[in-house]
Amino acid sequence: MAKQWYQRRVRGKVAALQCFLVISTTLSSWAIALYNGHVKLWPIPMISHCGVYPPEKYVFSAGLVVAASLMFLFIWIVETAGKIYSNKSTAWILGFPCSFGLMLLAICNCEEEPTLHYIGAISYFVCFALWCIVCSFMEIPLLGVQGDDCWVKVRRVLSVMIALFTFAMLYLFLVVHEKVNKGRIPVCEWGAVICSELFIGTFFFDLGDDFYIEQVKVDPWERVGYRKLRTDSENEA
Repeated sequence: MAKQWYQRRVRGKVAALQCFLVISTTLSSWAIALYNGHVKLWPIPMISHCGVYPPEKYVFSAGLVVAASLMFLFIWIVETAGKIYSNKSTAWILGFPCSFGLMLLAICNCEEEPTLHYIGAISYFVCFALWCIVCSFMEIPLLGVQGDDCWVKVRRVLSVMIALFTFAMLYLFLVVHEKVNKGRIPVCEWGAVICSELFIGTFFFDLGDDFYIEQVKVDPWERVGYRKLRTDSENEA
């Protein structure tokens, strides 16, 4: 009973809270910066430029530091949940560096400490994009299983969108050296962040689902093995 309460009440809410905190912090920082004349409405500014000057920089830093801590916890929950996409190597190589990158870009101002800030930003965007792709790839055997593959399909679409936005942004920024005020780089950044948080938000519905928790991992490509084990759960109860 205690395990079921943890699965349904805590795991999913961590994902929802992290998603809400990143989106609300980003929008609040942007609104405050816009109100104080620190950024323009169009072309849309880089998210980092919404956390340069006071008072918005305090909201930006505090909110994203807490969000980074929740992301670390979220990655740990996902990779220890016993699901098909749970993998400790993925967590250490991609997941945790992503959360540390988010914390670094939140702490280091893009104007005062640009090198550290952009190292954190690249770590966050690239590692999270790859983490999403790996998770989606590992979920492929679940497609078409008893019609319960809604969130699997949603995450596949979102992971592709995240990768497209992320690597288009990096290409424009690092290869083309396009100026930010043209608007294409900020649009890619905002798109990557929004899709990333929607990706995380899907786990609110997934982490408490018995079908996904009770997965059999004998043969990852044997679809018959992925089925609901309600009978076993009822017998244990």
